[in-house]
Amino acid sequence: MRTELRRLFALASILAVAACGGSESNTHASTAGDAGGTTSGDGGGGTTTPTAFKTHVILGDSISNMFGEGPYFYQLIDHNDDNKWPDYKGKDLATKYGSSLKIVTASKGGATGTGLDTQVHGLPQTLDGPVLVTITIGGNDVVAAMGTLLLSGNDDADVANFKTYLDRAFGELTMPGRFGAGVDVKVLVANIYDPSDGTGTFKFANGTSCGQPFSLWNKGPTAMYLSPWEDAMTSTAAKYPGVTVLDMHSRFMGHGVPAKETWFYSDCIHPNAPGHNEVRGLFWDAIAKM
Repeated sequence: MRTELRRLFALASILAVAACGGSESNTHASTAGDAGGTTSGDGGGGTTTPTAFKTHVILGDSISNMFGEGPYFYQLIDHNDDNKWPDYKGKDLATKYGSSLKIVTASKGGATGTGLDTQVHGLPQTLDGPVLVTITIGGNDVVAAMGTLLLSGNDDADVANFKTYLDRAFGELTMPGRFGAGVDVKVLVANIYDPSDGTGTFKFANGTSCGQPFSLWNKGPTAMYLSPWEDAMTSTAAKYPGVTVLDMHSRFMGHGVPAKETWFYSDCIHPNAPGHNEVRGLFWDAIAKM
């Protein structure tokens, strides 16, 4: 058992960096014409005109950094792939506001709460507003803490650290004047989905296992272990009126790796193409109400 746990610690660290990507994306600005596609559903409140955002800032982990199967959700928010996702034709920021939309990317594969804090600190001091910030974060934190949880049954310290770094990141993003005097900032952050659909069984419908470290999970249903992480994000975001948590966990429930119509890629971590489409839909629903 000790050998297995040592393997778990090593694999969790490797997975958090390697499986979710390891190279930093340089912060850059581009026109929306460089971006990709959009999500499914009812079109995300298409009858409402979204806020006229002039800048889209993309932060977080590998879900926001070209992992899984494209087109990726953040690309679709900017410029829908009308051929692949015709239901979202015209429902993207580029169509609404043209090529003047600037895109700033600082997301990094393998990022944790600590990395998010670093990404925020590295953003430009001035951006054209209003600014939309989209974030996916937390999955790597949960995976990295898995070894501690299995060994001691308690990951409270890891959750507390996650909350601290979220607090710093949200605080700076919503600080008056962070991107220039009078620049309005709206932050949308997705919470943490569960590839096992809450069952604690990390196997695809065809019987293929997700492999380690997921295959070492032996605590059964996952809800009670994941909820403290979700609560940490929700309670921290509630301190900042400009930050909204989106329920990606509920959106993906029933489409985890055990489902016949899964929204997960073969690595059991990232969304496949329909999954990225659904993540886009989750964000677009919120954008359309702003």
